[in-house]
Amino acid sequence: MEFGSKYVYLGNKQEDKEEVYTSEKNDVVLSDSDSCSDDDGETCLLDILDTAGQEEYSSVRDQYVRTGDGFFIIYSITDTNSFSEAEAIYNWLNRVKGERPVAILVANKHDLLSEAVVTTDQGIALATKLGVKFFQTSAKTGQGVHDAMTGLVGEIPRNSTDYKIVMLGSGAVGKSCVTLRFVNDTFVDDYDPTIEDSYRKMIKIKGLIPMTKEEKKAAKKGKKLRKKSFNPFPRLRGGGDGVPSTSNSIPTQQLSPSRQLRSQGLFGSIKAKLGFGSGQSQQQQAQAGDYSHVFESGNKKKITTTKTDGNVVLIPLRDLANDPNLVTGDPITCKGCQVVLTSTATLVTVGETSSWTCEFCGYKTTDLNISADEIPKGDSIDFMLAPATKTISQDEAAEAETPDKKSTPGTIVYCMDISSSMTALCHIPQSQAAWREERNAGDEGLSSVTRLQCIQRAVSRLIEQLKLEEPEKKVLLTVFGSDIEVKAGGTTETRPYFSSVDNKSMTELLDMGLNMANSYPLVPIEQSYESMDAAVQALTTKGCTALGPALSLCVGYVSKTPSSEVVLCTDGEPNVGVGSLSSSSGGGFYREIGTFARDKNVTINVLAMEGGSTGLQTVSEAAELSGGSTVKLNPAEIVRQLRLLAQNEIVANSVTVTFFLHPNFVFDEPDFGDNLSRLEKEVGAVRKETDLSFRFKLKNPSTSDSVQNVPFQVQIVYTRASDGMKCMRVLSKSTEATSDRQRMEDNINVAVMGVAVMKTTANMAKAGQAKQAQQHLKNVKRLVKRGAKSSEQLEERLAFQTEAAAWDDELTNRQECYLMGLRSMGDSGTHMAQQALSTNLSRHQAVQSKQKIIHNRKMKSAAKKAYYSYQDN
Repeated sequence: MEFGSKYVYLGNKQEDKEEVYTSEKNDVVLSDSDSCSDDDGETCLLDILDTAGQEEYSSVRDQYVRTGDGFFIIYSITDTNSFSEAEAIYNWLNRVKGERPVAILVANKHDLLSEAVVTTDQGIALATKLGVKFFQTSAKTGQGVHDAMTGLVGEIPRNSTDYKIVMLGSGAVGKSCVTLRFVNDTFVDDYDPTIEDSYRKMIKIKGLIPMTKEEKKAAKKGKKLRKKSFNPFPRLRGGGDGVPSTSNSIPTQQLSPSRQLRSQGLFGSIKAKLGFGSGQSQQQQAQAGDYSHVFESGNKKKITTTKTDGNVVLIPLRDLANDPNLVTGDPITCKGCQVVLTSTATLVTVGETSSWTCEFCGYKTTDLNISADEIPKGDSIDFMLAPATKTISQDEAAEAETPDKKSTPGTIVYCMDISSSMTALCHIPQSQAAWREERNAGDEGLSSVTRLQCIQRAVSRLIEQLKLEEPEKKVLLTVFGSDIEVKAGGTTETRPYFSSVDNKSMTELLDMGLNMANSYPLVPIEQSYESMDAAVQALTTKGCTALGPALSLCVGYVSKTPSSEVVLCTDGEPNVGVGSLSSSSGGGFYREIGTFARDKNVTINVLAMEGGSTGLQTVSEAAELSGGSTVKLNPAEIVRQLRLLAQNEIVANSVTVTFFLHPNFVFDEPDFGDNLSRLEKEVGAVRKETDLSFRFKLKNPSTSDSVQNVPFQVQIVYTRASDGMKCMRVLSKSTEATSDRQRMEDNINVAVMGVAVMKTTANMAKAGQAKQAQQHLKNVKRLVKRGAKSSEQLEERLAFQTEAAAWDDELTNRQECYLMGLRSMGDSGTHMAQQALSTNLSRHQAVQSKQKIIHNRKMKSAAKKAYYSYQDN
């Protein structure tokens, strides 16, 4: 249990008001906190994207590259192919960004000089050709890593304290290892190369070159324009525009001519592209993300509003994967409110018995045969409610923690749309197409593929990884058009086929799925892989979209297997049978199937392809209710999304969370009832990236003088996915209260505030309160700006800004699309809201708080080898 601030805030009328500017037209809040006004000229906040090991398309990488400030191009001195690709990467950056990129060339694995096949002279020659600095590093020993990063930052014209850095290079060159060595001074061997993550780091560098005001303005607009669009500018081949500086026993030169060219000429070209002085319309400026015209034209007004506070609690449910802190005996509960006796309570002992006046409701329990020393200690304790159903030996437990012995419970069902619309062509993203051309020395390769081909490639790659990483995992492949057909995964040669499903009810279809589980048992993926891969490659399209019937049948199939998940991939609106959006009952079906899946500890994940309407605002309810995810994506990104789902495994089932507040406080969330001090929430299956957050407030501000310490308790009833043990985890903490706003703000937990505001505003938008959501998000941004002072807070503030940027733009620019809530959001709005809802603590935390997560990101060596050997043309 984590809090938005070290102190519970009780309010202070004199300090709680602030003046902000809003648009006269639609009340959009214009006062923001994204730009940092305090610049000492040395502090640098780095937002570093560690790209995954291969070059398959990633929208996150695409965005970072377009808006990136500096690029760390890495090759391995033990791999000539990676050296060749380093030059291709630089040329690709030229095309994608439309300008000469600020980059350095880095020769990694300097600890393996005896195995080197690329010489230092070759590295210097290529750096000279490209006009960039050259560095040599060893992620294993740490040699040169800090110098390389500071050298890159020193090349970037200083626009603000924030720098967006992108780590690039071919597979197995050590991008992740170099990144982790820099941000956390650690070396992780066998790191999973498929994980793409961002890390934030604050450093100080002397002698940085500041921009002029005009350059800052042009650069800011240039970033926003590049973020919105892509223009494949003519290739700018690197030329000998000066000898680059080098590091690590290589003579250091002065600033390269290319750096001077960037400082002098880059911003003029940006101004020309943006049309400075050319009468750009307000609409064009808004499309570029620039709202300065609102201020310039005077269409603003100043209003007084109430500041927000840090009264937020976050429960990271990933902790349910940890071994329980079991205490003996049964919990002692208050008969007045059902709170469990923990270390936040005070016992009064008279003779041989004690009494407890509940710190939550005031009910007095007497004649307790327990002393204060016997009260369970710690913020987190567990009571076993039922023993484990599966016995795990110490040897098995140790093996399960190694990358070669990974095993997760449950069955995966891939439920794939093969309706006729899946033959539609989708173009390869332009940045990806440009990369393929550079990598293949001018051969463009494929420029478009069908949606079905994207699914085939994604599923084929994922089942290969599953075979190598989790050979005992059971997988079912099901496809649907107008009919539903099982393609592979089971023991029998005769595969189930279901026609005439348009007149079946959800209950009938669930029963059909359950019966199929008995007649078509699955075998481990190690045994079914070849037949499944052949079935994937042979898929053809036909019919309409019986999505609802297929989903019902698949959920029924795994309804007796906890921790299972259904991965539903579609490109069109459901139009056959239950769940058809042409029927008035379609929306109710997705709520019903989502609730059923949650009760059975089955997770539904929805992947919807861009290019047409999929009714995502309706279908997504099944995913949200069952604890799954909803993504609207370019078909080229399905490979990565399926991998992300596989990495986010289920850690607990049948999860119910009960949250107790002191009666002086109530919950402050848009979808909760009024004046609630106790809340019970059914969660169902929980993944390792599941977080719950709650805002709370004083029920009656006039009672603030009587509050000094505020107790909190959360009871989580859950079943461990690993062994089936049923437990009740009790989280308890007492927090000091204050009416001093400055004290509260200086001690905010930026990561917790970031997660909570994303989730809260997503729920507000779904309820038709987009205006209030936008105002609340800006309010929290201003709070974070005022409160973030330490290096960790500043790093988490940068993470929050990055995570919230797209959602902030969505709420600011498309408020009219949310007037009727979820029904009016459309596919795009639903996708954005679901991404905000699914944000988690690890994405907002500073790297110091993510050490355990990082060290657990391991991959089996055979799976890593197969991953690196794959090349998509």
